[in-house]
Amino acid sequence: MNRSKLAEKYLKVKLPQAYKDFIDKIGYLVKGNYEIFGLSDDMQNLNTIPCVIGATKLYKKDYALITDEDIVISYDPLLNNPIVLNTKNGKVYLIDFEKRRLLAENFNEFLRKIETKIL
Repeated sequence: MNRSKLAEKYLKVKLPQAYKDFIDKIGYLVKGNYEIFGLSDDMQNLNTIPCVIGATKLYKKDYALITDEDIVISYDPLLNNPIVLNTKNGKVYLIDFEKRRLLAENFNEFLRKIETKIL
């Protein structure tokens, strides 16, 4: 089973294609101050960060995530809030307890913003 299928199975969601490609080709990534959570073959424990499965389980306890839609793909180190990918609409949001702030229209735009330090 490839990594994106494993993530979909554990998270019980259908991942957007761009994020599936990221998991299958890269796994996870550290870029500047950001760590992009994902899934890689060298992860020993799927219930811890930087695994997207562990991150989603951890942060759903304290933040208003849409259970069957949101997965936690990063954490904003300055604002101390999780960043989620909504698997239904493909958009990326910063979660500030009950509020959502749109960061990107899709996962690829989110990656570009991190790479160019716009975020």
